[in-house]
Amino acid sequence: MDAEIRGGAAMNATALQSIYASGGFGDPITPVITIMGQAIAVDDSDWEEAAIPVRAWLAKGYLLRGAVTVVSGPGSAGKSSLMVSWCIAMALAAEFAGFKPVGSLKVLTYNVEDDAIEQRRRMSAALRHFGATPSQLQKRVVRLTPAGVGTLLRRDPITGRLTFTEAMTAIEREIEERMPDVLILDPLVELHDAEENDNTAIRAVMAKFRSLAAQYNIAVVLLHHSRKGSSATPGDPDTLRGASAIVGAARVVLTLSVMTSEEAGAFGLPEAHRFHYVRLDGAKSNYAPLHEAEWFERVAYDLDNGETVAACIPWEPPSKVLTAEVINTIIGIIERGTAHALPWSDRISDSEPRSISRALEVKGIEISSKAAQREAMKQVMATGRVVVAVYQRTGRSAAEGPKGLRSEGGLPSCVEWLS
Repeated sequence: MDAEIRGGAAMNATALQSIYASGGFGDPITPVITIMGQAIAVDDSDWEEAAIPVRAWLAKGYLLRGAVTVVSGPGSAGKSSLMVSWCIAMALAAEFAGFKPVGSLKVLTYNVEDDAIEQRRRMSAALRHFGATPSQLQKRVVRLTPAGVGTLLRRDPITGRLTFTEAMTAIEREIEERMPDVLILDPLVELHDAEENDNTAIRAVMAKFRSLAAQYNIAVVLLHHSRKGSSATPGDPDTLRGASAIVGAARVVLTLSVMTSEEAGAFGLPEAHRFHYVRLDGAKSNYAPLHEAEWFERVAYDLDNGETVAACIPWEPPSKVLTAEVINTIIGIIERGTAHALPWSDRISDSEPRSISRALEVKGIEISSKAAQREAMKQVMATGRVVVAVYQRTGRSAAEGPKGLRSEGGLPSCVEWLS
């Protein structure tokens, strides 16, 4: 029995059955199946409920094999930075807020706006959050950039037919050779030359990307811009720019938005700081419940090349302001220094012995999550009673010593403070 699948090669019925059993097609309606010369598949038999194949989620609620996910937001919201963190999480099989990969995944990214060097900068910063190194991403996160114009699909203005560019053909070759689990394309507006508000044209564009996802059994992620001046609430699919066909063709739609003045006030954050925080909301999910809002903070990291680059990391809104008693306890710990007669470092890290993170986990304080620890230290530093200063160990000389936390009274006294 022969079967043909649109966009793919011919295969027999056993192979077709195995694809469905593996969850290869996220949406059974997407492929056009021809069986025994007919254009439809007929199913009138009974079935065992327990034998129904589960959906092939790569990260439940976010990425599904054979389907398209759209992440939308204004240009300043940090969509690309979030994708960098997702890439690393997938390669390392690490949880990242609500994003939980099913295992170590292979990712191809195609970024029209950031060149290869800029992508290395961004990934270096994000790797600091995961406590990982570039070598751990080798062959698992492959970064593609256009050599010239980044357009992938061209539309004939007369016939309306879409054709692949050389760049799209090259991406297909990479997919066939590397067999990734996920393809991330950034941004949608640069990937085609169709009229963005033309539903017929955009429907054809999205159909191409859905066909790509189904043909290669991968999840495709498209980054997209929201409408300028949009005042709709987070999670509203109407905020997406262009034709409604974008939302219609996607199986998962997420919106990313910068913290509002009202939200900053509710969290007790200064107005000037709100631009460092963004929220991710579900706007559409065909096969899983919409998840609650997730918050992220853009944190600056110092790279080994001397540059400072921001990364998007999970953040938890403060549930309460620290009491004066808790702040005094934290400052007292800082003034005593570490058990090895060194100042505490202001870095929030599991791998650094001097990290103040370790001090915040002790009995009586018990602030365990990294996001909550980061917020607690902001409140402590805001008192002005603790600063980050340069020091050198007593009896040693240094042109510029390391940095640590000291109180306004110059404690701990186990080192010589240079600033």
